[in-house]
Amino acid sequence: MNNYENDKFNKVIKDKVNDIKIDIPDTLKNNILKTLDELPERKIKKKSKLKNISKVAAIIIVGILTLNTFMPAYAESLPIIGATFKSINDAIGVGDQYIKGAKDINITKKYEDITMTIKNIYYDGVELAIAYELKSESGFDDKPIIFPIIKSGFKNINYKNEENDGEFIDENTYVGLASYAFTENELSDKAKIEFIVNDLYGNWVGSYPKKLKFKFSIDSKDMGKEEYEVNKEIKYDDSMFKINELITSKLNTIIYLDTDIELLKDTENNSENFWEKYTLKFFIQDDKGLPLSMIGGSGRGKNVNDERVKGNYYWRYEGIPEETKSMTIIPVISKSDYSRELMMKKINRNGETAIKIGDEQEYIIKNIEFKEDKTVIEVKVKKYIYRLENLEVEIWDEDKINKYKNSNNGQEEDWYKDTMDIEILETKFNGIDDGYNFTLTLPALDKNKEYFITKMSSGDKILEEEKITINLDK
Repeated sequence: MNNYENDKFNKVIKDKVNDIKIDIPDTLKNNILKTLDELPERKIKKKSKLKNISKVAAIIIVGILTLNTFMPAYAESLPIIGATFKSINDAIGVGDQYIKGAKDINITKKYEDITMTIKNIYYDGVELAIAYELKSESGFDDKPIIFPIIKSGFKNINYKNEENDGEFIDENTYVGLASYAFTENELSDKAKIEFIVNDLYGNWVGSYPKKLKFKFSIDSKDMGKEEYEVNKEIKYDDSMFKINELITSKLNTIIYLDTDIELLKDTENNSENFWEKYTLKFFIQDDKGLPLSMIGGSGRGKNVNDERVKGNYYWRYEGIPEETKSMTIIPVISKSDYSRELMMKKINRNGETAIKIGDEQEYIIKNIEFKEDKTVIEVKVKKYIYRLENLEVEIWDEDKINKYKNSNNGQEEDWYKDTMDIEILETKFNGIDDGYNFTLTLPALDKNKEYFITKMSSGDKILEEEKITINLDK
């Protein structure tokens, strides 16, 4: 059996496709040619069949193009990359959350040899996403990253970059998706904005000249944004926290709070650095007890006489399901001295294995099963959890545990070299009873070894008595 000449095979097909006299969209033709470039190597009996096989492939392509001409519904289902959220999601698997609620604006701007078209936008009052196409007569230096200047009136709008992804259609065309979160609550639900792109690769090159300047209106109407006044004060030790407001939208949930916290000086390193004594974060649950996954948070503060810091912060979570009637906020206080302890327990193969985190949370391994092609672990988490996608636990084998213990509990540099990282391939949520139930799938493991569950504890304290339930019916 001889391998065919891959480059030559693809060239013959491309030549035949290029000769086809059918009026088709360039994006479809480019996508097919791109696919041909990525064809895997196949085996055939004789090299002499190369041209015949190429002809057959070209005939198949003609069939596809003919279907595209006469069957628009079928053509839409093909993974062709166009400058819309749907086509980008079909092609590279990102942007699904923006399809429902997307609006067409189809604005094109040109600067020198660069042409940019923004086709779709999504705005829910918290997050703005765009689907766009870039064309460059001279090609691209790298994969584009769009960090725009966003203005509303005379005001520059701060944002957090969420996502920048896309694909090259050819050497002169790139289709991408970018999204930005307005976590500082600076942009109104309805606004006219300037969206200025002065660099294609994420670099700051100044505000002028305004190279690719778009002007368009955004409106979060019907996108589910709601604001709830909370005004809840929490005093802990000598620090004060005030939860001011909760904002919800289809994709985001944000808690805003003010803080007045004692400062600690870094005396251990004899430096002039200070840090806040405490941080307040939250578990959030819907009315079914399911957690909203934490996305991140940020804040700013003012040092008052090297004794206290007064500031304002936010924590951001995923959006709530539409049918949710209420949500519960559970405050969690964390010490900011970075004291952490690795908790570990050997997995009992003949019964349950429980590891406790603080006074509240418990991770229980119900069963471990060694199969020929994988290892399956059943886990229950009691009390609260930040997200369903990742339990933030690790499974270590006996060799890694021994190296950790023999290195003064991980204090020696590079103690983990030559140890095995066991990847959790899948985390499957199985529902709630007296806890959250999960199935973890791992690679096939040596059943003759001992294994341990490990979990990092930061000494967080759950303020159960301070939890708040917000009624979302308005």
